[in-house]
Amino acid sequence: MNPLCKLRLVLSLLIALSIFLAPACSAPLSQSVTTYTAPPNATYTSLPLATVSPFPMSPPPPTVSPVATWSLPTLAPVIANGQEPPPCTFPLAQMTATESAPENYTFSAPHVALTVPKGDYYHIFQWLPDNQQVLITEDLLSNHILNSNTIAYQSISLFNALTGVSKVYAIRPGSLNPPAWNPTLNVVVYPAENYTIDSVHGSYTFTRQVWISHGDPNTAQKMADNLSQFPLGMKPDGSKMIYLSNNKLNGWDKSLLSIPSISFDPTQWDYAKDRRDNYPVIYSLAWQPGTSLVFLYSESYGRGGYTFILNMDTGKVCELNLGGFAFEAHWSSDGRYLAFVRSTKYTYPTFSADLAVLDSITGNLKVLDVMPKDIPGKHYARDFAWAPDNRHMAAIGEIDLFSNNPDETGLYLVDMVFGQSIKIDSKYSYNEQPNSIAWSADGSKLAVLCPEMGIGANICLITVQQTGQ
Repeated sequence: MNPLCKLRLVLSLLIALSIFLAPACSAPLSQSVTTYTAPPNATYTSLPLATVSPFPMSPPPPTVSPVATWSLPTLAPVIANGQEPPPCTFPLAQMTATESAPENYTFSAPHVALTVPKGDYYHIFQWLPDNQQVLITEDLLSNHILNSNTIAYQSISLFNALTGVSKVYAIRPGSLNPPAWNPTLNVVVYPAENYTIDSVHGSYTFTRQVWISHGDPNTAQKMADNLSQFPLGMKPDGSKMIYLSNNKLNGWDKSLLSIPSISFDPTQWDYAKDRRDNYPVIYSLAWQPGTSLVFLYSESYGRGGYTFILNMDTGKVCELNLGGFAFEAHWSSDGRYLAFVRSTKYTYPTFSADLAVLDSITGNLKVLDVMPKDIPGKHYARDFAWAPDNRHMAAIGEIDLFSNNPDETGLYLVDMVFGQSIKIDSKYSYNEQPNSIAWSADGSKLAVLCPEMGIGANICLITVQQTGQ
């Protein structure tokens, strides 16, 4: 791991400790899950860079009982404090759904589209619906003096991949909490910590807030204050936004009018207190497209966290058995699959291990190998982005070689149906942190962080061509 990544890891821990006042919880280790392996008739070829057209594969095997529409997990009612929520159930668990036909993909060589200023650092969050602009943040570390009472700031911008121009929407104190683009309101919604520095005693206090910006940092509008912790979440179509405050999930609709609150006390589901560490369990959420269901998952810096499904209309909750705990969870655009980086080791500093996908129709959980199994070392999935076909993912994998050699990282195309992975590019050593990759909704472009020589992280673009079989 390069020195900058180590510095960012230290900063991440400091941010986690600053949230220590938030309610804490944990989770027991769920039952093991068998790694998914490709069927014998699935083949792929490794082709040269810039002409990668992976998976000239046989069509999917025949299926029975095709499902035209899918059903949601059965949700249990809210129960008393400290009790384990019942598991989620899947009414169509005995049925087999028809899989979509695979796509052929051709990827160009990556080219640097945005060069990071020396000392700063980029993060990539999402493409806008216009398939031209990318929501990014830039850590303004070059103007920050370490070991002082100053706070390193961060800009939130839209980067236009066609013109190469960035437009700053907001400036906030440095944060790992992601902003989001609201496609209905055409605004950036973002969490921020408001710091008050005591220069005499060398200390600070902060409050958590939610802001929106229409494009001018000077006119950004504060929407919520004094939050107990984040998460901040948004329905994919932008029609609803929610945040956690005072043991409730509050929020607004597309007219910025309040929506009914849902009770959610993070300590209510803390049924495994004896198994968690002393660090807080911090919640994140991922809203399932086309539904009122939210995947709530906690990220602990040791001994794991909880994984719940919450119905924002009814307040009912159930627990998902994922064989571990989740990081970086994202739903496929059709709302069928929940993909996440999963860890099964409940000790620090395991941030990730493998890439897993939950089928919301059947409840089937697949565990995917991103890096080749035959390369020795400790394997990690670091970040990923769904392809528009809801079958493939572009994923960044890393192997810790347990030697003085630098860790090996690569960009891979993963087919979650057959469980295959093929390397897209071998030129760059890709970023080891989350928020490093995004795939445009029309499938034509990948935006990735592509550090060179271990200095910062430039933003690279890869053009993608796809044809159905």
